[in-house]
Amino acid sequence: MIKGRCKSKQNGWYHKINLWGAGVFLVISVGLAITHVVIGSQRALSPLEGIMLQFLLLTFSIIASFVVGRQSAKQAGKELIKPHARSAFRRVMSLYNSLWRLGDAIERGKQEENSEVHKKMVLEKLQAIVFEQIATADDALEDWRDIVPEDVEEIVRRTEQRRSGNE
Repeated sequence: MIKGRCKSKQNGWYHKINLWGAGVFLVISVGLAITHVVIGSQRALSPLEGIMLQFLLLTFSIIASFVVGRQSAKQAGKELIKPHARSAFRRVMSLYNSLWRLGDAIERGKQEENSEVHKKMVLEKLQAIVFEQIATADDALEDWRDIVPEDVEEIVRRTEQRRSGNE
């Protein structure tokens, strides 16, 4: 947990430095454009001066737009993934709650009478909870398939190989 906290602080500082850097490059670009216009209105620029100012303006503008574009793409990616992450998290919480109910049912089954009918009822209840967990896990798998289909297919393939090896 501590590592994650430190990393997020570093990412926060890195983000701020990148935005400041982009701002500096943007200011330099605007300054160069204004310089180009002012000098060009006072006298004719030599070809070398014109090329140098254009080149510097282009360079600083590209750097600024690259930094800002990268940051906005990261932010857009986070916003795009949030609904899927929330959905997957809800599924995990559902699985967790179902496992809690399963553990509860097992504990109550241990403490109650041991007739055959009672044992059968407890096993049927446990089986229903397990099927509920499987259905929730299938839904979570589909949520992740929307995000990273290749990875999900690889995991499904490995799981099926393990199952066929155990049978």
